[in-house]
Amino acid sequence: MSIKDSLINKLETQAGKWNKEIEALHAKAEAKIANAKDEEAEARIEKEFAEKIKELEDRIEQSREELKKIVDAGEDKLKDLRERIDEWLPSNTN
Repeated sequence: MSIKDSLINKLETQAGKWNKEIEALHAKAEAKIANAKDEEAEARIEKEFAEKIKELEDRIEQSREELKKIVDAGEDKLKDLRERIDEWLPSNTN
């Protein structure tokens, strides 16, 4: 597998994991909201989960931007991209 293919695979795999985390957070938030005692508790739960979801969505967007760079990059730029991506991604995907 080429460096380019490997990097694309890493980013797509991680983005998929983040999407699953977002889905799980939505489900967890809905369950907590259903059990909330009042509107204030619901608002607190919504805010808490919205922040976590936004963070993951930002990471997914950043991975899309990195994918574009990889697709357009020549072999000479791929090593630098790989190092930066390996530092950025969680260690379990390296």
